[in-house]
Amino acid sequence: MTKSMPYNRAVPFSRPAGRRRIEVFSPKIGRRLCFGGYDAYRTWLVIEANPDIAAFCERPTYVDGLKSPVIDFWVQLRGASAGEFWMVEGQPRSSSKVGTAPPERHSHLHELPVRYINRADLIGWAVPIGNWARIIPYLVSHRRYRDTLLEQQIMVFLNEDESVDSVLAHFPQRDGTTVQAALFQLLAEGRITSPDLAIEPMDGSTRFHRLPVVLASAPP
Repeated sequence: MTKSMPYNRAVPFSRPAGRRRIEVFSPKIGRRLCFGGYDAYRTWLVIEANPDIAAFCERPTYVDGLKSPVIDFWVQLRGASAGEFWMVEGQPRSSSKVGTAPPERHSHLHELPVRYINRADLIGWAVPIGNWARIIPYLVSHRRYRDTLLEQQIMVFLNEDESVDSVLAHFPQRDGTTVQAALFQLLAEGRITSPDLAIEPMDGSTRFHRLPVVLASAPP
């Protein structure tokens, strides 16, 4: 069982003159977030897209515990007890100054491992990030109106690869936006998958299929 979340509140957002402010709502943790750059925003989409990530927090704490540069994300995988920190390379820091040396890289901070996300990673993930930028609004707008029966019916239908268009055609009596929201909710929970989303922009031909249910083994 995952332990209680150690980081659940972001440190104050520092916005120097001219710095971007990007506000979003996270369906994974159910609250608003604020970012100071597009690289952090794109990294957030990577986090939302990964069903193995159970919880996260943006700007969870400062690097040295004081009001120094902030850590960008704390991320916790399902079943993990503590999680890890993610640092977005190239992300503006509250204490950075023009002409200063690049920030020091850390293997651990506050006794947690640190993973660095660089711009090359984000460029390589451009297609799935773009797809999740389109999926998130469905999850947000329908989060209070989930139809679990419809989700189960879609799960049954996805016995084999089926396209978005075929899923919509199978439920002609239902509102198309509601059907897509249910489909994407199953995707966000890791109950279905779509390799197409990693390699091409999503459209009506994008295929989905359900994942096999893994049963817990009986004790010896």
